Amino acid sequence: MNNYKFVESRARNRAIDTRNELGINLSEPIDVDILKVLRRKEKISIIVTELKGNISGFFLRKEDICLIVINSSRSFGHQRFTAAHEYYHFKYDKGMNGKICPINKYNDDYENEMEANYFASHFLMPDESLKYYVDKRIKENKLNIRDLIYLENYFMVSHALMLVRLKLINIISGKEIELMKNGIIYKANKLGYNTALYKDTKEKGTVIYSDYAELAEELLEKGSISYGKYEELLIDGNFEDILFKEKGNEDEEEIGFETTGHI
Repeated sequence: MNNYKFVESRARNRAIDTRNELGINLSEPIDVDILKVLRRKEKISIIVTELKGNISGFFLRKEDICLIVINSSRSFGHQRFTAAHEYYHFKYDKGMNGKICPINKYNDDYENEMEANYFASHFLMPDESLKYYVDKRIKENKLNIRDLIYLENYFMVSHALMLVRLKLINIISGKEIELMKNGIIYKANKLGYNTALYKDTKEKGTVIYSDYAELAEELLEKGSISYGKYEELLIDGNFEDILFKEKGNEDEEEIGFETTGHI
């Protein structure tokens, strides 16, 4: 328990320090497009694309270059959390060259993954700001579903994350979570909110925040993606000229890739 408290406390302090370094006030939510914030302020290259399997995202580092890949099959709120989670690995796991982050599967990296989760949660929702808006909304010492949806849309976080954070600060109970965890899209829509926060973004295709043709090639060379995925990324990034130039070389030997473990 003491170790758990230490990990959460360190993650919270790092989240506060990081927001200060980025010039983001603790009382304000992170810009709706956290990916642009990380690209602009930290020069991180980011690709949002559909990934197969139970993967939230992953990051790769090569010297001073960092690439974060986020699974567009998850809700937009979840994607923002993943961006902050992978950002933790980039900023604080300096000896780590890459990591795939499955959903809720930590194995031997349990403590590190939990710290990245705590960091992401506090980075997106600092305690001071969350408690202020909870106190502002709460009536008769009880938070209702309208308050919950308001808070989620203010901080732009997933329904699941908001429920967990509110339980951690003793605003709601486990029993209340069970009562409020389902039907969020219907309820948010009924209250007049845009429900994009709760839906995936697969229909947007691959979205890139990078000069990434070179990064796509590095992923291919490392075996992190298949050649088919490499082609898809180049086409989505409007780099067809590179692809067609490669295909035009008839003397080049065709390369085969194992599918296991690749995107």
